[in-house]
Amino acid sequence: MFHKNKVYLRGKIMIDRTNVQAFVFVKNPFKTLILKRIPERSGYWQPVCGGVEHNEKPVEAVAREIFEETGIDNIKKIMDLNYTFTYRETKNGKLMDMRDICFAAEIASVQDIKLSDEHEYYKWCTYKEAKDTLKWEHNLVALEKLIEQISCSKSQ
Repeated sequence: MFHKNKVYLRGKIMIDRTNVQAFVFVKNPFKTLILKRIPERSGYWQPVCGGVEHNEKPVEAVAREIFEETGIDNIKKIMDLNYTFTYRETKNGKLMDMRDICFAAEIASVQDIKLSDEHEYYKWCTYKEAKDTLKWEHNLVALEKLIEQISCSKSQ
C-alpha cells in the first residue's frame, strides 16, 4: 500500500523521517564535540542530531541543527561522511522508520557551547574519548568515517 507521507527508497523501505547527524570537530589536535541528551530523552551521548525539515536539504539541516543545539555558526566546512543508516524508533507513540545521513562539520577552534534544552552536558573529546563514550554502533561507524576522511586529506 502506498502512503503519501512516506519516502520510498529503492521501492522497499518506507521512511517516515530523515535525520542528520554531524560530528563538529577541530583539527590539530583533533577534538570532536559530543552532547549528552537529557534523561527524559534517554540520557546518552551523541553527535549533533536532528530532523530534516520539509523542503530542506540535508546539508542545510546540518548547519541549522548545529546552531540550534550548540550556538555554533562559524562552520568552515561541512563534509558528507558517505554513511547512511536506517532504524526503527517509537516517536509520540508511533513506530517510525528513520534514516540518518551522517556528516561532519569543521570549525576553527574549540569553543564554549550554548546547549539547547535537548541536552544537559557537552564535551570536546579526543578520538579515543569519543570512541569510549559513544554508545551506538552507528555513531562509532560515522566517527570512523570522519577519521578516515581526515587521514586521507592529510596524505593528499
